[in-house]
Amino acid sequence: MTLRNLSTVFLVSVVFVASAAPAHAANRLDSYYAHGTREDENGVLAPWHEGQNGQLDERLRIAIEVYKRYPWIGTDRAVMAAPDFIYNSHWSITGKGEIQIPETNDWMCGDLSQRAWSIIKGLTDYYRYSGDPIALTYVTLTVDYVLDYGLTDAGHEWPRFPISTPTRGKVYGKCMQDTRIQLDLCARLGEDVLKAYKLTGEERYWEAARHWADVFAEKCNFDPAFPPWNRYVDPSVVGWSDKLTGSTTMVCEFLDEVIASGYAGENGALMRARDAGRACIRHQLLPRWTDNEVWGRQYWDWDNPVTCGIVSMCVDYMLKHRGAFPNWQNDLRNIMPLVFARNSVDPNSCGDTYSGVWAFPESSTCCGTSLSYNQYTAAPTWIRYGVLADSEWAREIGRRMILMATYDSETNGVVKDGLFGDAVATGEWSNLAHPWPLCQVMEALAWMPETFGPVRENHLMRSTSVVTCIEYAGGRVAYTTFDAPPETIDVARLAFMPQAVTANGKELEERPELDANGYRIDTLPNSDCIVTIRHDNAGRVEITGQDPQQFVAAETLARTGAWNERRGVMTTSEPESSLTCAFEGNQVRVTGDVGPGGGLAEVFLDGKKQQTFIDCWSPKPRANQTIYSRSGLKQDEHTLRVVALGRGNPVSGGAEVSLRGIQYSAAQGNSGFGSGGGPRTAQRMIFGYTGRTDYKDSQGNAWRPASEFVVRSGYGRDVMKDALWTERRTMYIGNTEDPELYRYGIHGREFWVNLTTGPGRYTVRLLFASTPLHWFLEKDKDGGFVKHILNVDINGDRLISGMDVEEAAGGTFRAYDAVFSDIAPRHGIIEVRLTGCDEREAVLQALELVPMAQSEE
Repeated sequence: MTLRNLSTVFLVSVVFVASAAPAHAANRLDSYYAHGTREDENGVLAPWHEGQNGQLDERLRIAIEVYKRYPWIGTDRAVMAAPDFIYNSHWSITGKGEIQIPETNDWMCGDLSQRAWSIIKGLTDYYRYSGDPIALTYVTLTVDYVLDYGLTDAGHEWPRFPISTPTRGKVYGKCMQDTRIQLDLCARLGEDVLKAYKLTGEERYWEAARHWADVFAEKCNFDPAFPPWNRYVDPSVVGWSDKLTGSTTMVCEFLDEVIASGYAGENGALMRARDAGRACIRHQLLPRWTDNEVWGRQYWDWDNPVTCGIVSMCVDYMLKHRGAFPNWQNDLRNIMPLVFARNSVDPNSCGDTYSGVWAFPESSTCCGTSLSYNQYTAAPTWIRYGVLADSEWAREIGRRMILMATYDSETNGVVKDGLFGDAVATGEWSNLAHPWPLCQVMEALAWMPETFGPVRENHLMRSTSVVTCIEYAGGRVAYTTFDAPPETIDVARLAFMPQAVTANGKELEERPELDANGYRIDTLPNSDCIVTIRHDNAGRVEITGQDPQQFVAAETLARTGAWNERRGVMTTSEPESSLTCAFEGNQVRVTGDVGPGGGLAEVFLDGKKQQTFIDCWSPKPRANQTIYSRSGLKQDEHTLRVVALGRGNPVSGGAEVSLRGIQYSAAQGNSGFGSGGGPRTAQRMIFGYTGRTDYKDSQGNAWRPASEFVVRSGYGRDVMKDALWTERRTMYIGNTEDPELYRYGIHGREFWVNLTTGPGRYTVRLLFASTPLHWFLEKDKDGGFVKHILNVDINGDRLISGMDVEEAAGGTFRAYDAVFSDIAPRHGIIEVRLTGCDEREAVLQALELVPMAQSEE
């Protein structure tokens, strides 16, 4: 047995035999998804995109350009003219970025609710961020289709209610009644229809949301022995479980949002139903937080009684309503990493860490090496938890994940979600290719604007309300929120220092703490800043200052064709009419007006036709909007040309293109992307421990449940049952003052632990005990008590060979600690890998990671 840098707190005599066999180190592939690998100075993943705007903003641009050039379907084939994605998730895209719609069937319409949720939430957030009114076009069309053709009849048991999963019925037609109506997805759709009301002001959207909330309240089961709602209106149409589990949070969130918007139902019915849902979460689900199905059963196309992407959605609800969940910091920290161990059991998925980043499929049974989808799902939640709980561990895991997820798209819109560069799910499902990533990238930007926000640009990154109108002008950002209840907070990242911030025309005070209306400025490199604004009871906000951005009025630009000047706006409906602007810089925006008669225009940048359109159509008029933008350009001289097409989209009443001017900027900077981050504090974990309260050892140190490990136990296997001892194996443990650390454990022929850390030197302590059960319950291959003989590799270096745990501890039911010092992370990870010897399993009870400075005290 070979041991390097090993000490033990016990007097144990062991003979060690050298071994030269190295194990695997933390993984690094030459490429991930669609791009070659880049790493920072610590070997942690770095952005592939080099533009000043940053990789997340670039991913938004790619998604929005796909949205804008998506093929429409007309009334000759559909019940209303709309982009094809409104009806159908089936798509393909060529290597040139050309979008094609294959022959399809009803099944490909089945993700209507999930697709609508991505469209509405993502584009509503994108409008706040960019001022691009294309959000109004697609949000309106999506909700109109749902309300006009996607509801049950008035005589239905759940009347005028969303048909969330229309896998039956004429493609591009009215949804059939006798199909899947999945209630968690109906609630999620209701939340986003409410969001669409706030964005557009359409009263019928608000009426629909109120009615759906009333139906949920009426159908609520208040018996605490049962979930408040079933999973389906009629489970016979699916033929599997009708049990609603973790996605009860979706129903609660919908009811909460309706209540917060001013409607509580008759005699507070919505609040009573919401409270029943919260009670279910607190008393039925959280106590069973390690059970597979508690965070399963949310997807529409399979029963999925396995831990899946719903984890992040449930956590998001509890993060938003932390007061209702007093143990939220521990509970959510424990729940979030469940997907690492549970979803990486299938060897074919290759779920693991790569260049320091956790990558894993959506569950233990789907979908092969399609790993970016669940990174998109999880990363913003990790970041949000990191911000709200002040956890560098969570922030860093989320930061790395969203960076790797956004490796998935080529600049032409082709998306490769397969780890090894293939399109697994995104080649067929358009929602997974662009609407869902847009949704999640917006969330990551909102919660980490100082790290991921575009440099030397102006963006409203986050708001506790819905932004109904926003104008980005030179040195001025002006916007209106739907409402401004107590503790209304907005966060902007700006390229200029504010000289004044007003709310409803009243100047706000700069405050170090926002315990009242006012604003706080946090400076960033390159003269950028983060401005946090509180504006209770005042919905109109304006920020002004000296902006490096330049503006050229449209009336001064070179033009061809027939243009008319009208109060500073240049308009045309004639095809081939053009405006041209030469500028020097790295970013450019076109501002203009939109309305019911708006038309289309093409954009040429440096002579190259762009893969997108300007669309000046909007259901209602809006002035001074950002109708085209491009950031991340090479710092150089550029020429932008806008060419009117002389037509509108299929729902427009005209062809008018209305331009106000061109904004551009040559301001340069580099704020980085969070390189060198990660926790540098102690990490202590017990394998198999399922307590919701950390265990405090005799020194007062807190030990959490361990989930950051991989066991390839097989497709669909339950790692909690196969690889963990979640019940105490024994009460007595000798040689220790902390027997609880050694009573559980992980076991397997091979498993490894991936610890996310910041740069530095660490001490790793591995805690072992041999805890055999009666011989007829666990019988060794030689007929006696089970023996655990194992190797230990840390970061690929063999540090223990052939150690018999029982012998090392001096007998069964005794503690043994192996301590290794001066361990540095590789690729931002300290990987501890254990393998069994002589056809036996390895075992580990607990693990402690301590920075060297602390461990030496």
